[in-house]
Amino acid sequence: MSSSKTPTRVTPSRAVIKISGAGFGDENPLESDSISYILDQVNQARKTGTEIAIVVGGGNIIRGQEQEILTRTAGDIAGMVGTIVNGIVLKDQLQSLNVPVLLQSAFPTDRVTEPVSPDRADQHLQDGGIVVFVGGTGNPYFTTDSAAALRAGEIGADLILKGTNVSGVFTGDPAEEESEFLPELTYEHLVDHDLDIIDAAAANICRETGIPMVIFDLFDEGATARALEGDEIGTYVYPER
Repeated sequence: MSSSKTPTRVTPSRAVIKISGAGFGDENPLESDSISYILDQVNQARKTGTEIAIVVGGGNIIRGQEQEILTRTAGDIAGMVGTIVNGIVLKDQLQSLNVPVLLQSAFPTDRVTEPVSPDRADQHLQDGGIVVFVGGTGNPYFTTDSAAALRAGEIGADLILKGTNVSGVFTGDPAEEESEFLPELTYEHLVDHDLDIIDAAAANICRETGIPMVIFDLFDEGATARALEGDEIGTYVYPER
């Protein structure tokens, strides 16, 4: 949905990067090549001068909603635990590269994480470190997209980057030839047309906070940094003014 009124893409001073669980592994839950790739993308992003917070998904560990033996609540809780596993891995690997990392969880795991504290996260970001948020929102029935939108609002981020395995938002299944790629659209359009690449709760939070989002292919080498520099990567989703 192109428009002459589309705002100029944001070059943020602070951004939240949402990394799906698939970024950590595919055939195996945790794959060294996949994790090395994520580390490289994060390091490239830091070189842009943008303060970086990360929200991780947990689908490589467990997709709670797809577990037939679990209730929805139990499945969502298991999914939150999966995000914590990924966060521990990401923190460990970033620290091995001498990157200061603060790991905060909305789901209580006091031995390995701190509770979410926007003020503490803000100071850590100002000091040049990375904050990794795990545990989703801490509640069932909310996705990690909603968590990314929530954390972005809490820490005053200028932009959310949602890394996926497709190049952006399409009018239908990206694998189908008739599906049209949408380089830009509003959150209102996304919700009204059931373009479910992010859920309605996340879209509504972003509308309320006024934070735009870039939905892009995480596996496009260098795309994360280029999106932070304002390049026309993926789909730019913005609030209607």
